[in-house]
Amino acid sequence: MAHRADSPARAAPTARRRVSLFTAVGLSAWRAAVGTLVSALSSANSAVTMFLIVRATTPV
Repeated sequence: MAHRADSPARAAPTARRRVSLFTAVGLSAWRAAVGTLVSALSSANSAVTMFLIVRATTPV
């Protein structure tokens, strides 16, 4: 059904709760989130290390 201009506006959807850790789907979602965080931190660490190496070896 299409939204008409003269119909009342719908209420905004409510915020969802966090996924429960005590289900298979919840455990998988949390593991994926933690894995993503670890990967991002590892990439940031590599970038900072490479920057410091280049900075240290570049003559002033």
